[in-house]
Formats: sequence, C-alpha cells, structure tokens
Amino acid sequence: MAAPSASAAGETSLRELAALYTKASVLLTTDSGPMHLAAAVGTPVVALFGPTSPERHRPLWRGHVVIRKDMDCSPCFRKACETVECMKTIRVEEVFEAVRERIESRRISR
Repeated sequence: MAAPSASAAGETSLRELAALYTKASVLLTTDSGPMHLAAAVGTPVVALFGPTSPERHRPLWRGHVVIRKDMDCSPCFRKACETVECMKTIRVEEVFEAVRERIESRRISR
C-alpha cells in the first residue's frame, strides 16, 4: 500500500509551507531552504546532497538523515554538471530505507 504524498511546489507561501511541514511524517528533499524550514518546525528530513557540503549545510538539530556519496569531485558547489554522478550514485533503495526509518522512528516517539 502506497503512502499518500503531495507536491506543493510553487503553491505556498513560506508560512503555509511551514504549516504543511508540521503535518508531514517526513520530508525527502535536496539541500534547500525548504529542507531547513522543515527541520526548524520539527519535521524529520531525509536530505540528498550531491554538489553541496553537508558539513556546511546539513539540517540543524538531531534526527535527520543526510545521504551523500563520497566522490573526488564532490562537493563542487556547481549549479550545472555534465555527469551528475554525485546524485546518480544515490540508490533508490537507500533513500526508501531512510524515509521508512524516519517514519517508523516518528511513530514510535509519539
């Protein structure tokens, strides 16, 4: 059975997005402002890092998961890349498992 999901891209103000995140079980995202907003309102985050550095930009507080592959070229901080290998090497299965663990962890702590 699939869990419900939604995209609110371009449809909310920051306040509305923060309110929406308080209702979410987990946020799967890349390194972004919304990632930090979700962490700030206490929503567990699974963040995918490629060209940026989790040492500099990871979500604050505990309970979040950062997925990043060590590559010679990363972090490069580039906005565009021909290969995007730093993101392509992140496996769907590991992302799924991280999201599942965050959801289970949140259920247990409630």
